[in-house]
Amino acid sequence: MSGHRDEHLELCAGMALGALGEEDRRILERHLAEGCPDCEAALADFSASVVALATSAPVVEPSAALRARVLEAVSREPAGGGEKAAGSASIESRPTLRMPARRPNWSTWTWAAAAAALAIVSALQWNAAERLRVDLEGQRRQLTEAERRLAEERRWVEVLSAPQARVADLQITPAGAQALKARAVYDPRSRSAVLVFENFAAPQGKDYQLWALRPDGVASLGLIKSDAAGHATLRLENVGDPESLGGFAVSLEPAGGSPNPNAPTGPVVMAGKFAS
Repeated sequence: MSGHRDEHLELCAGMALGALGEEDRRILERHLAEGCPDCEAALADFSASVVALATSAPVVEPSAALRARVLEAVSREPAGGGEKAAGSASIESRPTLRMPARRPNWSTWTWAAAAAALAIVSALQWNAAERLRVDLEGQRRQLTEAERRLAEERRWVEVLSAPQARVADLQITPAGAQALKARAVYDPRSRSAVLVFENFAAPQGKDYQLWALRPDGVASLGLIKSDAAGHATLRLENVGDPESLGGFAVSLEPAGGSPNPNAPTGPVVMAGKFAS
């Protein structure tokens, strides 16, 4: 078995293009018949590249000068038919146009591999651009959400800093734990309120519930859900008319709160009215 050499790869490239001379073709065929996985793989790759590039190339019409040269060469050929004269040259001895049996240079065929690599790189770049577009869209959505949250925070800051804001510091009742602290700020213009609670971790099976103090009684404003440290902040819209809202109260209810939205079932632990 003949050893594999780099020149065998050059012959594979030439065979893929149909540009091998007879001698080189026989050399390569003998080498392939002996079994060479490198050359078999190279020949398959070159053949696939040639087909792909050939099908992608635009159709080109031959020039008028090339057509004239071909017709002139054909006209010089003797007409067929009739017996050949004695001593005349045989048909096989007629001059023919042959491709030069020049062994191709390996570097001349690297364009096929380069074209395939370019296609792969282009696909990778397209995928990278698509991922970048998706990431950019995600960042735009995050920015929009951040701007929305910032606008909301500014609105609540305006409630807290409103010139006409009313403040109520809730006081502990005899039924409340001494650690409880709560403060309410109410903006009559927007009818919104911000309430801050400290040490409001409810006992097991219980919930703290917030109430609005009105001339005709109380109205539930929902449960107070604190974090593990007992801190909670409630931001409430449309709390009530400035003429009817007098302050806030907090009761300690069974889990889930009072079933009656107009009356607590548990003890009132804190209460506070707006300062006059």
